[in-house]
Amino acid sequence: MASSNIILIGMAAAGKSTIGRRLAKHLRWAFVDTDLLMEAWWGAPLQHIRDSLGLTAFLQAEADQILRLNLRQCVVGTGGSVVYSEAAMAHLADLGVIVHLKSSFTSIARRLTNPASRGLAMGPNQTLRELYDERAPLYARFAQVTVNTDSTDMNQICSSIVQGVNPLLQENA
Repeated sequence: MASSNIILIGMAAAGKSTIGRRLAKHLRWAFVDTDLLMEAWWGAPLQHIRDSLGLTAFLQAEADQILRLNLRQCVVGTGGSVVYSEAAMAHLADLGVIVHLKSSFTSIARRLTNPASRGLAMGPNQTLRELYDERAPLYARFAQVTVNTDSTDMNQICSSIVQGVNPLLQENA
């Protein structure tokens, strides 16, 4: 049975941290950013971890971080690459309702002003467009609720998330 958490997945710059903080405040829940947990665990910025470990080991470290989570009444902002791990996504589904914060590629490209320092899990020579296209079906596959974040109306986005997750949280209570 799922506990009452809201798990946010999506591309970098889709709004997981910004919206997650606002939503958590609205719900009077804690906000947990798994990228920040990675940095705390490793004692280094995400980009340094990514550079030091390489892509495959970084993805495994991210999955391991997710598998350690045991939370209640939290909004959880995940790293964008979490969807590459079946085990991590199954664990997140056990923890709560998975919400895909979906933004168009145009919005992501406009918002992502610092891709080289964001710790993005990208393959060698992979473009941001290729990464977006690769992940889009994974986000759709794991999402229980999808909310578009192309709008900048944070209150409306948070309301849409609450409306989408409420029935699912109630049926799992």
